[in-house]
Amino acid sequence: MSRFLNILPLAALLLAGCQPQDGFQIPNTQPDMRGSITNIKKTNSKKKEGVAVVLVESVEGVRTNYTQATLRIDAKTYIENVQGATLRLDHLREGQLVEAWFDEQAMESFPVQAHASAVRVSN
Repeated sequence: MSRFLNILPLAALLLAGCQPQDGFQIPNTQPDMRGSITNIKKTNSKKKEGVAVVLVESVEGVRTNYTQATLRIDAKTYIENVQGATLRLDHLREGQLVEAWFDEQAMESFPVQAHASAVRVSN
């Protein structure tokens, strides 16, 4: 029994290290939008936190729910690359292929408008 109690703190520490930073992670569902970033407009450069509106357009041959989406990206948006490394808003560039998950229902306009809860950058 005492051996188990000695290992327990080490196991807890190892498991805590496996958790995503700040509780953010990519959802385990299909992305709401897949496509290429065609425009990035930073909307709040005075604050420390980056805020941007990003236009993503579908790419021929890639299946997605929408042909275009305007995504609000802020400090609540988790951004990572395909290797799982966390990225910042400053890492996003026009021409990058991305997958995006919405955290709310998209406004049914054209293009659809939504807040991105998570973005995965492919290139």
